[in-house]
Amino acid sequence: MSEPRITVSKANDFKQVYVSGASIGHTPYDFHIQFFRDSFEPDEEVLAGRRPPKVNREFMFEVVMSPNQAKALAILLMRHIEEYEKKFGKIPTPQAPPTQPPSGYM
Repeated sequence: MSEPRITVSKANDFKQVYVSGASIGHTPYDFHIQFFRDSFEPDEEVLAGRRPPKVNREFMFEVVMSPNQAKALAILLMRHIEEYEKKFGKIPTPQAPPTQPPSGYM
């Protein structure tokens, strides 16, 4: 039996959103990936180095998927990361911020 033919299209309301991070939670039935964007509010105290900046974290959207699809996504991401690093060089591992947001549901 041959593979099914897949037709690809974008929904009329398709959106592309830039995010700076993600928070992941799970239940026995599904994975929840909440994507967020961080922004900073610099002021004179921050710019002078007398106070750390205030970070505003705005959750943009959430994707919910089955454990099977979450694993498939992880494999696909790793494959693309490996291809990227072969072409452009190693991606540095980001440092974790001093305080992590709670994982799971908002």
